[in-house]
Parts: sequence; structure tokens; C-alpha cells
Amino acid sequence: MNLSIKSILQLKIILLIFIITTGCTNTSITNNINDKTVAAKDPLESLNRSVFSFNESIDKIILAPVAKGYRLVFPSPIRVGIRNFFSNLSEPWTSINSTLQGNLSNAGNSIARFFINSTVGILGVFDVASKMGIEKQKEDFGQTMAIAGVGPGPYIVLPFLGPSTARDAMGKVVGLFGDPVTYIMHREDHDNWVWIGTAIEGVDFRETNLERIDNLKSSSVDFYATIRSLYLQRRSRMISNQSTKSEDPFQDFELE
Repeated sequence: MNLSIKSILQLKIILLIFIITTGCTNTSITNNINDKTVAAKDPLESLNRSVFSFNESIDKIILAPVAKGYRLVFPSPIRVGIRNFFSNLSEPWTSINSTLQGNLSNAGNSIARFFINSTVGILGVFDVASKMGIEKQKEDFGQTMAIAGVGPGPYIVLPFLGPSTARDAMGKVVGLFGDPVTYIMHREDHDNWVWIGTAIEGVDFRETNLERIDNLKSSSVDFYATIRSLYLQRRSRMISNQSTKSEDPFQDFELE
């Protein structure tokens, strides 16, 4: 059965409303953007761990092997070019969210990065802007809502997409509507390319972090709790525009 992108989004919204309604009535995650620490309560932990185990199975059976094959087939310069290409496509959405947050400086940087990399950088394959000193600072609607004072809600683990909060998950849904690139693809009836692009980004993320995630898994007493802590701390740093840590497996990729 073929579901349109609109139908899928409607199902996601219904799911998120259910999660927010059931989770927030009990307890929530405390995320102080002025503090480097994040105290997390996980009211949906039992459900989250089940989804986490499902995602781990998918990773073991499909994603990790595909990522290893991807590394084997494509040399590093090509993989970097693909990564740069998709990163460049996120710049318009970053500029919109930066504007909504009142950060006009970063909005201008994102617009400059997009035009420089799309032209001189050949459709974003080469990150010329960074070499010119125009650094990337990614912003999404989850961050925009946080700046506006919206609380994170309960921690949730999304099937296939992994760790999130209710606020960040809603931000992902809004991104599917509001992201200019996604909107244009939908308007031109190229929804399939949105999903193909998401799949390629997921494989690229896993390839980039093959050793990092595997080492983290082998050294963690509770891998679920470790990932939850790292994700929440990273989101806190992103909201307050602090730099990420080198051991953070989410530093190069933000699922949306």
C-alpha cells in the first residue's frame, strides 16, 4: 500500500500527541539551556527500551553491514562529498530557524554558505564556505521551540530515527513541512527522493561513526542510558550554541 507523505506526517502527529499527552502528565525532562548538565527522567523508559532494542536489531542486521559496504565501495573523498551535499541542503532551513530565533548573524552565514557551496562548491559537494571561514552552525525547529521557552517533554526513542524528545520529534515533523528543500521536492511530486536522501544520510552517519558507536557500545554498562545522556547533553549544548564534544556520536549528524 502506497502512503503519501501527507498521510505519514498525519500518523506521526497523532503518535506525538499521544506521547506528549501520556508522558507529560506524569513527569518530564529537565533541560536547562544555561547549564551544561541535563537531568533526564524517562517516564516512557519501558517502551523506549523496546524501541531501542528494535533499532539495535535493525542496525545489526541491516544498517551496520550496509555502512561497511558503503565504506568499502566509495572512497573517502566521495563519501565526504556526499556528506557535504546533504549538509548544504540543510542551510535554508537553518537560516529560517536562525531568523525565528533572532540570530540574524547566523541566518546570514547560512544563506552565504548555501550560495557559495551551491555555486563554487559545485552543488555543495565541496565545503568552500568553511575554508573561507564561514563556519556551519545548524539550527532546527526543535531548537527554535526551546529558545521560545517550550519544554522538551518526555524523552522518547523513535523507530529507525533513534533518540529524541517530544519537542525535538515535533520539530522534525515541522521540518518536513517547513524545510524549503523538502517542500519543493513535495511540490514537484518527488517525495521518494526525500526518503532516499534520508536513507543515504543514515547510512553515511553510521559509516562515519562505525568505530565510535561500536566502541561506545562495548564500553557501556547500559548502552541505552549512555545514548540517552549523550543525546540530551548534545541538544542542550546546541540550544545554547556551545561546541560539541569529540566523543559525542551525534556531533556530525542530526536526524530530522
